[in-house]
Amino acid sequence: MAHGNEQMDVLDEKSSTEVGNKMKRIGMILLTSMMILSLGACAGGNESAGNGSNAESAQNSAVQPRASEESKTSEESKVSEESKTSEESEMPESAQDQNAAETPSETEAESRQPSETANEPADSIASSPEQEPEGSKILVAYFSATNNTEGVAQKLADGLGADLYEITPEQPYTDEDLDYGNSGSRSSAEMDDPSARPAISGSVENMEQYDVIFIGYPNWWASIPMPIASFLEEYDFSGKTIIPFCSHGGGRFGQSLTAITKLAPDAVMGEPLSIHYSGGSSLPDDIAAWLETNSIK
Repeated sequence: MAHGNEQMDVLDEKSSTEVGNKMKRIGMILLTSMMILSLGACAGGNESAGNGSNAESAQNSAVQPRASEESKTSEESKVSEESKTSEESEMPESAQDQNAAETPSETEAESRQPSETANEPADSIASSPEQEPEGSKILVAYFSATNNTEGVAQKLADGLGADLYEITPEQPYTDEDLDYGNSGSRSSAEMDDPSARPAISGSVENMEQYDVIFIGYPNWWASIPMPIASFLEEYDFSGKTIIPFCSHGGGRFGQSLTAITKLAPDAVMGEPLSIHYSGGSSLPDDIAAWLETNSIK
């Protein structure tokens, strides 16, 4: 009985030892599993942090080229704008005016018509004079072939109480002379010759006494008739004020103002007046406004 009990104690001790060993192995397995899980979590966290850092770095890298590109574009735009501004400042301001002044006449016949008609004009080149002092002596000089200009000149002289002088060629113009359709007519030949200077009958007595000279003429071939050229070359207009008035059939001044300026370069050019044929019913008002513009009372 005692021997049986001893065997039972040995078996119990052996069983207890095996159970303890199994528990130790289970504990080791659990501890190992926890360590593996912990290491995996740490590795995952590091990878996530690494990925976040890489993404941020990539984003910064993408932003930098974009900012660089925007800076480059801004610099190129600034350089282009400065270059454009520089080019515009070097452009001549008178280019447009020069092109307008060189515009040709609308038709051949209209530009060659001496009967107080002509082509479309260039813009007026005259500048308004300063107000004339009281007591200025005024002369109204005119050339008229068909009486349109003469009627205006007479109204002007009467209204101002000015002296009146008709520019009369020694050889008067006939109807045949004024035939613009005939290239061999006298007027055609004169206008084709820039040096033509028809002789004038009579002269202005004591031209020195006049401060203001109104000069009237019809528009021939988009310019002044040659008797006007003869008149301008005969006297010294230095320091005097010349105020042109021109009768026309649609061409206004043509290039006549330029011609006057060249022939009397030392005169002051007043504001001119263009008159359609004889002026019509509005002529008195037109003259009044014109005189006011030139400060003539």
